[in-house]
Amino acid sequence: MFSREGRARLFLAFLVLVLVLVNSQSLQVSSESRTLLTESFEESFESRARLVASALSRGNEALSDLAPALGMRSACLLDWNARLLMGGACEPPKGEAFDRLDHAGKLRLLEVGWATTGIAYPYDVERAEATGYLALRRGGDEGIYDAVLRVVRGAPEIAEANRRFRMTLIYQVSALSFVLLAVILFFHSLVAPHRRLVAEARSVATELSAGETGESHDEGQFLLETFQDVVARLKEKEGELQTLHLLEKTRADETEALASDIIRSMTTGLVSLDSCWRVVLVNPAAEKIFGLEASAWHGRPFGEVFTGSPELLQRVEEALSRGAYHLRGQALYRLEGGRTLHLGVSVIPLLSSGGTPKGALFLLADLTEIVELRERLFLKENLARLGEMAAGIAHELRNGLATILGNAKLLKDSRLTLGAPEASDAAEAIADAVVAESQSLARVVTEFLQFARPEPLHLETVDLNALLAGLLDELKPRATEADVRLALTGEPVHLEADEPLLRKAFSNLVANAVEALADAPIEDRRVVVEVRLSNGSATVRVSDNGPGVDSGSREKIFTPFFTMKERGTGLGLSVVQKIVVSHNGTVELEETRGGASFLVRLPLRGAVSDAPEDWV
Repeated sequence: MFSREGRARLFLAFLVLVLVLVNSQSLQVSSESRTLLTESFEESFESRARLVASALSRGNEALSDLAPALGMRSACLLDWNARLLMGGACEPPKGEAFDRLDHAGKLRLLEVGWATTGIAYPYDVERAEATGYLALRRGGDEGIYDAVLRVVRGAPEIAEANRRFRMTLIYQVSALSFVLLAVILFFHSLVAPHRRLVAEARSVATELSAGETGESHDEGQFLLETFQDVVARLKEKEGELQTLHLLEKTRADETEALASDIIRSMTTGLVSLDSCWRVVLVNPAAEKIFGLEASAWHGRPFGEVFTGSPELLQRVEEALSRGAYHLRGQALYRLEGGRTLHLGVSVIPLLSSGGTPKGALFLLADLTEIVELRERLFLKENLARLGEMAAGIAHELRNGLATILGNAKLLKDSRLTLGAPEASDAAEAIADAVVAESQSLARVVTEFLQFARPEPLHLETVDLNALLAGLLDELKPRATEADVRLALTGEPVHLEADEPLLRKAFSNLVANAVEALADAPIEDRRVVVEVRLSNGSATVRVSDNGPGVDSGSREKIFTPFFTMKERGTGLGLSVVQKIVVSHNGTVELEETRGGASFLVRLPLRGAVSDAPEDWV
């Protein structure tokens, strides 16, 4: 006795067999009908070709007129080498004779005297045609042919029959395939749930009985027994699940308590907001920073609580509106009592799985003491530097004043002790010394004012090569007097800068190099200025082959009033550094084996970027 699945399989197989037989019979009938139609067409084609040949032998009409009259598309007379003898309505084939007539067709033409090719365009009703060849005998001689009549006839009925047969074949195969697919899917959908249920039941029964399951012929009874066993086991596991639930709840409570302890113990302030700007969480460190209790903040909008810093409000707005991060920044916060806090702030948006901000966290650190300590340290450093500069100025002024005072006493004494002519010459010499020393003091004061007084930048597009070339031309007489050669190399560079200030800075560098070479025992004295573009910045290297700078003076080279010259003021390189730094550039003394080399880096654009300070 068949099972349910076996009966379904048998019925579907029988149904498919019936469909296959019906389709096969239908295709056979269609094929036989097409074969009969083809045979009838060929008989009619041959008879019409012989009528054309008969009329041609009587010579009553022209070949071009006979073909259309007898239902032919074209007709022509060829010899056995496929050369055209009569009738220009058809072109003789090129290459192989008699079109696509195969070897069997040629033999039939020789034996029977009539042969046809296959249907050209067999599925196109308008273009379908057949080509026939009729051998013509010479006079009354049997078996001797002297010409071949080539006729072309349209075959729309054959093309239509072919088309219908093909469509019938396509429809029947498609229908049969669809039926087979539907049967397979129907059978699968009918049987698959039952199979899965039985398979799962056997798997569960195997697990429940530790692999010792008996085979049951009644699947319904087997499913019922398995279901009862599963229900019994589920009841046993229910108590275990309740115990695990209590355990997980205890662990979750412990984790929540640990997180609360961590947040409460943080030395950095923490404030959490929801998507509506409401304050959700505040830790004690934030309470201490702002001097408020968390109960006064909870549930209130952020803008109502934190009113002392518009910058902080803007950062929170950017985090909640478009998910922007603000890390390790600084902000000023003014308390209600008037005190200003320097806060280190990081604002972190809380994003959903779709990337939409659903809240924000911001961390706060009170940097007020650190900032004040840094300002005091900076003030002390400035005072120390000011003291050094004041000492340098006092030294220069004291030396100059001593010289002036000494010469003034000499002038007074010379007038008392010398006669008129001698007193006049001595007084002139002393006056010259006083003037020279006064000019030296004036130069010191002027250079110090240039160094100390802030000079605003007037930016314009500067051709750096042209500026340096003009500068070298101006300094060339002094260099020639010191037997120093000046050279400019590099590539064209344009940048935004204050041209007079740059000219002053590079003039000091080149003049220092010339002065360093003036007293050097070197035959080939030279100063080379090199201009290059490097990583979006202009670099100018001023190098000489002089004695260089000793290691003990390298760190003090840019210190005001530090000089290695006998008559120097020590402000030239300080002025250079100030001008370069004001252009957001750098100047440094490079390490070289011989001579001195100063490298100046200048940005191509004069704008200075204000980078936010990091905080820890």
